[in-house]
Amino acid sequence: MSHDIQKVEPPALPYPETGYSPSFFQQLNNILRIYFNRLSNAVNQILGTDDGGAFLYFPRGLFYSTADQTAAATNTGYAVTFNNTYLASSVSVDSNSKITVTQDGVYNFQLTLQLTQTNSSAAELYIWINKNGTDVTYGGKRYTIQGNDYFSVAWNFSIDLEADEYIEMYWATDDTALEIHADPPTSPHPGIPSAVMSVLYVSNY
Repeated sequence: MSHDIQKVEPPALPYPETGYSPSFFQQLNNILRIYFNRLSNAVNQILGTDDGGAFLYFPRGLFYSTADQTAAATNTGYAVTFNNTYLASSVSVDSNSKITVTQDGVYNFQLTLQLTQTNSSAAELYIWINKNGTDVTYGGKRYTIQGNDYFSVAWNFSIDLEADEYIEMYWATDDTALEIHADPPTSPHPGIPSAVMSVLYVSNY
């Protein structure tokens, strides 16, 4: 892969000759020059500021939504949307819902949803992972939200992605009174987003 760091092996140095030999020292210098050039390149990759896991400059993103998200119909899947970006480096949100990466690897996703159920009866909530337009097999969760109550969902998972692939989070409910709810800033608390997604690069495959 393009962001792999080339491993550096110790060079095979020639055995010294009994007397002074210009050709021996020329050969030795060439071997050491190649070795130190490769070593310098590897160290510079690790200590550089380019993305790809170099010296903790991992691809990363933090996205959130300040809008209420409602279901127009029951038992219908809707993409969770994010209308604000706090951090973004090699990770972005396309079409407000597609969390897209530019580097191959394993990523950790941390989703938080703030929910409110305004009916007196309990409602069922389903959330699931969709990768590149296809639902992930057994990649879902189910919650029961009590009536006239607030509820927070936190989900942490890791998944492999190639460059330009994306993840969407979908949700559905059996009661349209259940919504992913944002609270504006009101004393004594700051604004509370309806949805937050943190994305961190974990490792190469």
